[in-house]
Amino acid sequence: MNYITGGVVEAARLVVTGDPEVLHATWVSLSCTLASVSLASAIAIPWGAWLGLFRPRGYRAQVFLLRLGMSMPTVLVGLLVFGLLSRQGPLGGLDLLYTRTAIVTGEVLLAIPLMASLAHGLLAGLDRQVVETALTLGASRPAAMVRILGEVRPGLVSIVLASFGRCFTELGVAVTVGGNIRLYTRTLASTIQLELGRGELARALAPGLILLAAAAGAAVAVQLLSREDRR
Repeated sequence: MNYITGGVVEAARLVVTGDPEVLHATWVSLSCTLASVSLASAIAIPWGAWLGLFRPRGYRAQVFLLRLGMSMPTVLVGLLVFGLLSRQGPLGGLDLLYTRTAIVTGEVLLAIPLMASLAHGLLAGLDRQVVETALTLGASRPAAMVRILGEVRPGLVSIVLASFGRCFTELGVAVTVGGNIRLYTRTLASTIQLELGRGELARALAPGLILLAAAAGAAVAVQLLSREDRR
């Protein structure tokens, strides 16, 4: 028990005093996650909303593929991106493997199925009369979709926060295509794995505390948004 308690105390000290490696891993995780979620949102939310509101041709197949992508292990996504960016791959000439851009690419592929599936569920559950009324009043489908999305903002923010949490704590992609390079592509999650392998409990717990704080913040935000949505 003293081993665990001492590790937590030392981990807290590393976080409070601003250990350079912990801070850099935090910056890499945060910057890559923000970029990934922003890019994925621009694709996934309109896609999922369009499926949920209008059920276009191929609707069932698209929903199935999104759900399949949402449940795909992250290490498989990492392998896919690795194959694309390796020197023998179709994008090998860009020399992006083991960079933050590679991490962002993998996390975008992780976030899109999750966000699109959740957006589809959110919009598919709306009363169909809302959509029909908007179209009857002369709005085009894109205009109606934008208007309806504005009415479900709390739900959309919850979707973004859920995706942020998945990408921020992601390990498989970060290690496979990021390479876990010190002070370059090492993230909080990959730092935990590395330090545990070395037997350094405190240095593994320090990024864990930051991840826990981020998860708690996201949970509180979702709870507040849920209350606002009910009101």
